[in-house]
Amino acid sequence: MGVEVWVPRDRYSVIESELRNDNVPLGALAKERYVADNDDLNWQILTDNVTDCRRCAICQNRVQALVGEGNSHADLMFIGGAPDETEDQLGGPFVGQSGQLLTEMIRAMGWAREQVYLTNIIKCKIPEGRDPAPSEVNECLVYLEQQIKLVQPKMILAVGEVAAKALLATDSPLSQLSGKIHYRNEIPLVAILHPAYLLRQPLEKRKTWLDLQVVLNCLKNGVN
Repeated sequence: MGVEVWVPRDRYSVIESELRNDNVPLGALAKERYVADNDDLNWQILTDNVTDCRRCAICQNRVQALVGEGNSHADLMFIGGAPDETEDQLGGPFVGQSGQLLTEMIRAMGWAREQVYLTNIIKCKIPEGRDPAPSEVNECLVYLEQQIKLVQPKMILAVGEVAAKALLATDSPLSQLSGKIHYRNEIPLVAILHPAYLLRQPLEKRKTWLDLQVVLNCLKNGVN
């Protein structure tokens, strides 16, 4: 099964899901400076800060630090865990085969890749592909907070277990987090399987499509 399975269906079909408010404070983050009503300048400040970041040791392993790409005022914001080797080399989030699959998933939802915003929590490649340490997540969350404030998405999609755990401040596995609408700072959030995992386990694509329909239903009907 390849990416061709992501064909738009009834994009607003209603899925029964548990709706609960799991808005958990992530703790105090560094106070960041913004220039009111000047998004271009704020994005440039953020980009410069990420590019020059030396807040933790993983900066020593990167080719480049990745900010993100896409529509800077998108309704949907996709947030992954950390760049892999291919992303680090090419300078963009969600590239390679897994990125191609995510692009097909976005298209099946009714959007083009350029219409959403894509980023990772961790901005640098992590050595040996390990999961990020909590301290590394906390350092990069400072930048992610700025991105969310600038994009102001209607919904966040946490792509993969690393992103879901960090954004929801939980140790619960993704199997317990997906299929539900959570909240992070009052923004609805849905956790989905990472496309890299779906390439290894293609039978899980159907479950992920149902999770994406939760997103579509929320965007159409809202959440009470």
